[in-house]
This record gives sequence, structure tokens and C-alpha cells, in this order.
Amino acid sequence: GLLNSSLLNFYFANSFIDYNIKPAYLSKLPIASIEAGKTQEFKNRIVLLVEKMLDLHRQRTQSKTPHEQTALDRQISATDRQIDRLVYDLYGLTEEEIALVEGS
Repeated sequence: GLLNSSLLNFYFANSFIDYNIKPAYLSKLPIASIEAGKTQEFKNRIVLLVEKMLDLHRQRTQSKTPHEQTALDRQISATDRQIDRLVYDLYGLTEEEIALVEGS
């Protein structure tokens, strides 16, 4: 969930020479630590959203009509926004910082 978030994609695109994912780059990503009390709650929420995202993508590949595909695309986008919102909260981003990330 974190690695696919808009925030870490923004960081990656603005921090490294190329956009190829390499182990050396991954080890330099700022993975936020989670406060002890929020750890399980955050993990549960992000895991549920990532599982939902995987399921939606599976359904999308099996969809047969443009209407089904459009409906699934909307659900995928909504789920992606929910994941992004959790990540922004985790990193304590302000609305201005979120606008910067999403504007890129």
C-alpha cells in the first residue's frame, strides 16, 4: 500500500535519476514508523484496502463489457484515493503538501 501510494511515487520520481525500481532506491525510501497504538488499526485498514484493490484489478481483467470496466475503474480510483488518504495521514501531510503531491 505504501509503495503504490501517490506520496511515495512522488518522492521516488523526485529523488532518483531513473524510474526503474532498484533495491538501492527502495532502501532509501522514507518508510514512516507507526505509533504503537495506531499500528494494528493502520495495518488492518491498509491491508483491507490493498486486498480490495487486488480483487478489483482481478475483476477488471475478467470484465466483459465496457460498462463493467468503467464501474470497476471508478471503484479502483476510489480505493486508490482511500489508500492515499491513509498514507497522507500517516506522514502528517498538510492540505498544501497533498496538493503538491497530487498536482505532479
